[in-house]
Amino acid sequence: MKKPSSLTAIAAVAVATLALNVSTAHAQEKKPPVTTDKATAPMDKHMDYSDRSRMKSWTSDKDVLASHLKAGASKGDYMKAIADAGFTITAINSDKPDYLEYEVVKGKDSYEVHIDLDKSSKMGTKVDVDRNLWRADATKTAVRSGKAVAATTALPAGHKYSDRSYSKDWASEKDKLEKALGTGKDVTAYKAELKKMGYQITSTNDKEKDYIEMEVVKGNDSYEVQIDLDDAGKGKKVDVAANMWQSEATDKALASHKK
Repeated sequence: MKKPSSLTAIAAVAVATLALNVSTAHAQEKKPPVTTDKATAPMDKHMDYSDRSRMKSWTSDKDVLASHLKAGASKGDYMKAIADAGFTITAINSDKPDYLEYEVVKGKDSYEVHIDLDKSSKMGTKVDVDRNLWRADATKTAVRSGKAVAATTALPAGHKYSDRSYSKDWASEKDKLEKALGTGKDVTAYKAELKKMGYQITSTNDKEKDYIEMEVVKGNDSYEVQIDLDDAGKGKKVDVAANMWQSEATDKALASHKK
């Protein structure tokens, strides 16, 4: 009688082992593979172009740079101070006896430095660090690649890239755009209004139930349209901002309208 009992025990162990293996196999089949979340990956990519998400760090670096550039210094001193602060001069828009204008890059952010000089002493009388919307090609390349190459000579047509040259008209058009868009419309209506005003929607940086963000281009200018939506999908707040981080599609649209 002991023999059959031993066989029964062995059989029981075998069945239990098989059951465990089957259970483990099923558990492994049900475990989802480790993959990139397709729903969030594009959003993360687009967020790189969102002014709203990057403005805080940009402003912080702007303040640091401005603190290094005070009135009363020479051209050489300013160039050294910019480098010492961790920035690279990627384009020289103006190199005149009374005015210097540099496009500078740190990481993937760019700024425009305006320096008014006294013609007699050649010392700085006023320094501004501002946004850099109309970028030279070298600056665009530096921002995209994260690798900045220092400029050595002034651009032959640097005024084409000077924010000072365009800012007044840009600001006026910005105000018109904000008034025309208004609040209380759905996304379809906003898009229709933009097209009616002659704008090309080149990129949608963010699109959620309560928020949509679009880059738009008209001629040589671009803007970022930020619309907060209510529960009914209607705009409750509309901001038109500087489009400082432009998508590739926006860059291409602007390039086709170069003055």
